[in-house]
Parts: sequence; C-alpha cells; structure tokens
Amino acid sequence: MRIGLAYNEKPDASDASDAYAEWDDPSTIDAVDQALSLFGTVVRLEADELFPQKLSLARPDIVFNMAEGLHGPCRESHVPALCEYLDIPYTGSDPLTLALALHKGRTKEILAYRGVPTAPFRVIERPADLERMPLPFPLFVKPVAEGSGKGIFVNNLCDSPSVLAERVLFLLERYAQPVLVETYLPGAEFTVAILGNGADVRCLPVVGFDFAVLPAGAAPVYGYEAKWV
Repeated sequence: MRIGLAYNEKPDASDASDAYAEWDDPSTIDAVDQALSLFGTVVRLEADELFPQKLSLARPDIVFNMAEGLHGPCRESHVPALCEYLDIPYTGSDPLTLALALHKGRTKEILAYRGVPTAPFRVIERPADLERMPLPFPLFVKPVAEGSGKGIFVNNLCDSPSVLAERVLFLLERYAQPVLVETYLPGAEFTVAILGNGADVRCLPVVGFDFAVLPAGAAPVYGYEAKWV
C-alpha cells in the first residue's frame, strides 16, 4: 500500500513567534513517517502551493492527513477537499467539519442550535462592536479561526472594559480576523479524541490539564505559552 503523508513543516525552528505554531517539527513528521511505514510505502506530500499537482501525480492508496493548510479560515479543509476531488481516501475529518470547526464562532452557533451547552459569546469584527457588548466580566478573547494556541495568551482573560478593548484591538491587528469574546468558564479542562466512523466511533482516554505547574498567579489557560513556551 502506498500511503501519502500530508503535512506542513515549520520553516525555522528558531522562529519565536506563533506564526507557524500549527505546523509540525521535522522530528514529528519523521516519527509519523516511521510509524506509517509499518503498513506500506510512505510518500511525503508537503501541503504547499504544489500539493495539488503532487497529489495528482502520486495517487496514493490513502492519505494520512496532518496538514494545517496555508491560507484562510477554511485552510484545514483544503487537503481533504482535494482528496475527495481526486477520489483518494484520507484519514481525519471531512472538509465541511474542518472548515466549520476552525471557525470558533460558527462552531458555537451549531453547538447552541443542537442544544450543546457553550459559553455565551460575541464575534467582534471591529472595535466599535465592543460598544454593544452585553456579556458580564470576566471575559476571554481569542482569534476566531486559529489553532494550536495561536493568539491565546494568559493575558487574554479580561476583567474590565479597558483591558477587553486593548486585547481585542491587539488581536484584530495582529491576526487580521474577527475576535471571539466569550464568558470565561473557570474549572477543570479536558480534551477527548474521537476515533472511527459511524457506528464504529469511540472515544480515546480523556486527557485533563494540570494547571498546578503554571507560575503562581498565572491564569489557568491552555494557550500558546503552555503549549509551546
């Protein structure tokens, strides 16, 4: 079996910013390559501007997708969309799921419609939108369409209108996208991975975060500092 490995590699490990936080280190890509090689021949397909041509020429039997994409709020859906276009099976979620899930505002709208509890929120597109903010403090802010902790810092927890305005303006300018403002929910935080399809789906073990290791007085935020610094 020929397995296509779709990925985005960090261009420079010395870059201290969060610009490429979503992309993978070479060591991670090598480890996945080695694991997949137990099941067949691995063909590396970096998800860059030439990915469509590379995928069309390689025509693997399946694509193991760990790519983040290059541009736009739907970037995570690009690789599976191309796989579907070429009728090549792939791992992970489909284009619709990935496009919706990366946009936190759209995700929360769907959760609320389906009756799944989610913190009250607003999506801020311009500073003037803050004038109609009905949510009580404290509030937490984050870019609406980023992952891997990008734009999520401990000082994104806002306890006053002035702090909120400062953080929202910073995020709007730095990430050039709307900002999600939501009611801060204190307490334990967990993540659950789901594996499988349809009736075969199952949850992997629940992972809880130990915020006791953070510096004294630091907000319990599983963001950029906790993940990468």
